[in-house]
Amino acid sequence: MKRASNLGKIFVAIFCGLVVGAIAGAIHWMILPHDQSLLVHVMLGDLVAALTSMIVCLAIQLRQEEVHFASAMSRAAIVSELNHHVRNAVFPLCLAVQKSGDKDASQLANEAVERINVALKEATADAISGRASYADDIHPKNGSLLVH
Repeated sequence: MKRASNLGKIFVAIFCGLVVGAIAGAIHWMILPHDQSLLVHVMLGDLVAALTSMIVCLAIQLRQEEVHFASAMSRAAIVSELNHHVRNAVFPLCLAVQKSGDKDASQLANEAVERINVALKEATADAISGRASYADDIHPKNGSLLVH
């Protein structure tokens, strides 16, 4: 998967370079006199422009990937912190229910914990993939997450 993605980026960069080179070459061909030595030098310059645009295109794609990775790591850290706080809050409740010895209450607590686990897994997947943004849901006064 990663190799195909990198190959796609290389093809995009090559395509962009070819477009820049072809447009520059066509413009120079139309506006300059058809002196062979002049056209050779200008076309070499257009080739350099095409190669430079390929490098710039790859650099832009690399920077975008770096920003995306940093953003994904930030979202994962937020969800990890949320996961930690939720589990710390639920753990004493589960211990109290288990200590009471009521089987119905224990089953209910286990089902609730399982629902929390599923919700946290889904939230983690959403945060890492970028489908959900938790940064916009921070309470301005106390920094806690807002519940919708």
